[in-house]
Amino acid sequence: MKPTIRLLSDDQQSAIATAAFELLERVGIRLTEPEAQELLDGAGAHVEGKRIYIPAHLVEDAIRSAPQCISIYTRDGDLAMRLEEHASYYGAHTDAPDVLDPFTNQRHECQERDVRCNAVLIDALPNISYTTASGLVSDRRPEIADRVSLAQCLKNSTKPVLAMPITLQALVDSREMAALAVGGENALQARPLLIIYSEPVSPLVHPDESVKKLLYCAEHEIPLVYTPFAAMGGTAPLSQAAIITQLCAESLSGLVVHQLKRRGAPFIFGGMPSVMDMKTTIFSYGAPEFQLGNSLMAEMAHHFGLPSFGTAGTSDSQIFDGQAVLEVTSSCIMAALSGAKLVHDVGLLGNATVVMPDMIVATDEIITMIRHLLSDVAVNEEALAADVIREVGPGGEFVTHSHTLANFRDIWYPDLLFRGGARAWGDADQLAFEQRVNARTRELIESHQPEPLPDDALKQIEDIIARA
Repeated sequence: MKPTIRLLSDDQQSAIATAAFELLERVGIRLTEPEAQELLDGAGAHVEGKRIYIPAHLVEDAIRSAPQCISIYTRDGDLAMRLEEHASYYGAHTDAPDVLDPFTNQRHECQERDVRCNAVLIDALPNISYTTASGLVSDRRPEIADRVSLAQCLKNSTKPVLAMPITLQALVDSREMAALAVGGENALQARPLLIIYSEPVSPLVHPDESVKKLLYCAEHEIPLVYTPFAAMGGTAPLSQAAIITQLCAESLSGLVVHQLKRRGAPFIFGGMPSVMDMKTTIFSYGAPEFQLGNSLMAEMAHHFGLPSFGTAGTSDSQIFDGQAVLEVTSSCIMAALSGAKLVHDVGLLGNATVVMPDMIVATDEIITMIRHLLSDVAVNEEALAADVIREVGPGGEFVTHSHTLANFRDIWYPDLLFRGGARAWGDADQLAFEQRVNARTRELIESHQPEPLPDDALKQIEDIIARA
């Protein structure tokens, strides 16, 4: 039995769901995209100009028609993630403006080479399950930066990609690029590599561009994350129950349009419930309220039977320090306990302004520790080992017993954490944890060799960027 966390009773989950349905029916959403308006109007929603009121039965029908499990594959066609049950898969961030360079320890605007380095790094890390751009490319034209980033991810990793194309045309290009990487549109359709991120704007607004991308993903059955970001006291009421209700309404109203376009298309439910720090006015990424809210959103996803989008591995600290490790670790534990499925933002520091490759590497180790911590505990005749204890008897030792030899590999052994004594620390001239992490980060970036794309696919991907 794996440990999990339960924060809401069944009645509380139902109360939040009912409140979200009532919000959509009585307050409505702002949505102006013509096709989406037509779909909603034809299905029985009440359209009054920009305001649309969605009856509960449409939401409930959309929830029933959406898949409960989504499978995502590698570039080679191997199963990478099954977004179901309590399995959590971690990935990095998509669009931070800055990077903390592991080679210079300096903060600078993200460049194409940084995206390449991050893709190589993620490809090498066993517990980071999918790639992302990890930054906004500043040294290429802004209009093509999203496709430049996607190209680097496809070139330098075989792992699935979470992409955030800015425009509908960028999304069309992104789909074409991903198809080239896996051998064609049929292969991409059968074994999805690409996940698209789009979002409404809190409170209760669905921008045209976000909705156009949602409709395109539904039509072509591209797995879609449709997740709002809100902050209590800023763009949502200052109450956990209220912000969770609002975010559920925002994501679910997107789901309604999505399923009206194509029933059964893959949709990943989510919401990012942060809090506005009234001392600094920042929207916190390390606050306990944010971590709690993310767990509540995961619970509501379980309630609706939908795959969930989560956030963890983040910190408000501007550097790799004790605060960063504390906030990153606690957020990853909460994500794992709550069963969030597709968890993003690993390595994101500074209130979502800077990605740190070192922190991605550190979090990879943290995730292994958490997975071991939350693994099943066997209680059976073999595990109880009563015969072994009987053989050794009072005052004996187990070091030389065959049972120890047979089972010592089951212990979790860290790669980066120090377990030696004081003498070992002094004799070995040990580096501090952050120095060991940095050395490992640089080593992986310099030595890891990702599986290359075929030359013809590379050329065609570059041609797509050139024509954009």
